[in-house]
Amino acid sequence: MTGQSLKRRLASWLFGVLSALLAVDAWFSYSDALGAANQAYDRSLSASVKGIAERIQATESEVLVDIPYSALELFEAGSSDRVYYSVGVPGQASITGYEGLPLPPRAVSVANTPVFYDGVYKGQPLRLGAMLKPLYRKEFPKPVMVIIGETTNSRQEVVNHLFLREVVRKALLVIVALAVALCATMLAVRPLDRLGQSIRARPEDDLRPVDAVDVPQEVKPLVNAINLHLERLAAMLEARRRFITDAAHQLRTPLAVLNTQAEYALRQHTESEMRPAIEALHRSLASAIRLANQMLSLSRAEPINGLSASRQPVDLAAVARDMVVELLPLAARKQIDLGLEDAGVALQVSGNAVLLREMLANLIDNALRYTPERGVVTLALDLSPQAPAQARIRVIDNGPGIAAQFREQVFQRFFRLNSTEFMGSGLGLSIVREIVLDHGGQIWLGDVPQGSGLTVTVSLPLAGT
Repeated sequence: MTGQSLKRRLASWLFGVLSALLAVDAWFSYSDALGAANQAYDRSLSASVKGIAERIQATESEVLVDIPYSALELFEAGSSDRVYYSVGVPGQASITGYEGLPLPPRAVSVANTPVFYDGVYKGQPLRLGAMLKPLYRKEFPKPVMVIIGETTNSRQEVVNHLFLREVVRKALLVIVALAVALCATMLAVRPLDRLGQSIRARPEDDLRPVDAVDVPQEVKPLVNAINLHLERLAAMLEARRRFITDAAHQLRTPLAVLNTQAEYALRQHTESEMRPAIEALHRSLASAIRLANQMLSLSRAEPINGLSASRQPVDLAAVARDMVVELLPLAARKQIDLGLEDAGVALQVSGNAVLLREMLANLIDNALRYTPERGVVTLALDLSPQAPAQARIRVIDNGPGIAAQFREQVFQRFFRLNSTEFMGSGLGLSIVREIVLDHGGQIWLGDVPQGSGLTVTVSLPLAGT
């Protein structure tokens, strides 16, 4: 979303909110204006009702009503309203005045106390006041009711005047508040505009962190999240670039050798001459396949690829048994005694089963390849004596071993020991280290307690620790 779009959305949102608030305030303002007008005009109604009630007298035979001029004079001074009155016993014919004036919506129970209400008479809205007047004679036990009604033209004019004045004043305040809010929004969004322009102006391969200078404090968490995502993208792209570079560098020579051997084989004319060339081609092809597979395994084992993020409990003993059975044919070709020593305790770690199988496969495969014929390779699993909460994996062989000065270098990619008879790809231990470190473990190389050979030890934390 651009800065201009954000401004428009904020302006629209503010306008909508302020308009709704103004509408609600207008409704309350109208109610207040109507209440104030009724309160003022009801005083005149009250005085007129009481003035008429004071002039009502009862004799032995009739009720006399003398309507004082002052009771109706209050409504005549420059007013466009009409006044209606009625005096009579509720439920009976009126003694004097207009018939059929609206009665109070609720029965009046307190004498000499006016009540006020709204009604309609002959199609005109009225504001009415009513009061009971006791006659205090046994001939007329029921009190009479005095009702005076006035049309609401004057009241409505006052209400409209008060209401419009209040609404205009509130509308001006809303406009000023909206203008101030828009100005503040424009000032607040300006750093976001600059941030968006700087990001749009970047080259496609520029994944440097976004500069959060002058960015509002509320937006900094978003900028930090973007920077974290850019960092992940940069690491992932670097891993892809490294893989492509390694593949181009490491596969160029094997492919050239394969091509040369194939051309040499094609130049032979007899099967006996062609067979050694094809056998050499087969060996080179197997080596190239192993190199490609190990490079793919190394790329998959890198933490940036996220494969180890999906973790679950893994039984190391079960994985170790499967790998030993799977690699027995390779050991049988060289008549190597491949064995498994299981401590008989549960060794369950939290990790990715695929990567842990890859780790054990590389450890055992390396040992088998570097161990001479009729040698011994042992995979031992137990609890670490130094840390009981750690599972210990040891691969012990009686091969040539690795000199102490090279034991750190062999974990580097494509590092090979020139003195070894078998020239591998230099990736096996690199793959193992990536997997071990990603699972929070440790790996180191050591000597065999008795005789020559190498011991590779891996320590992994048990599940739940």
